[in-house]
Amino acid sequence: MPALLYFLTKFLAYIGWMYLGLRVLRSGTKASIARAFFLGLLRLFLGLIFGVVIYLLSSAMLSQLGYGGPASNAVTYLSVYVPVRWLEWSIMAALLLSPSISQFLFGTGKTDRLWRAGGIVISCLADIPLIISLGGVIPTGRFLC
Repeated sequence: MPALLYFLTKFLAYIGWMYLGLRVLRSGTKASIARAFFLGLLRLFLGLIFGVVIYLLSSAMLSQLGYGGPASNAVTYLSVYVPVRWLEWSIMAALLLSPSISQFLFGTGKTDRLWRAGGIVISCLADIPLIISLGGVIPTGRFLC
């Protein structure tokens, strides 16, 4: 049940954030719930794919820092999950904006960068149900999207 709640929370958060992205980043077009639903689903699957990368990177980092301590888990979470999530949200922004290569990495402007950063915050906040179900332990080195 915690896994189902986790994925449902992520999915709903991603639908909402993609809807906001459609409204803010594509102000000239009409945002639709159906498009946000599709993009939210795409973001969820993108997270599953990048979850493997996150797992490998965070496991390698934890092996260097030492397993189990709250400090090493927090450092690993912030230094692995946040940059990977920036890349994930950059891919989603690219679908909305069709940026150049440099804009893909750094954003097309302040609004785009804030939207990507907000996406990272949404992704991290949506991890909270899983963290709670694990007794408050940050689940680094595990498969998260």
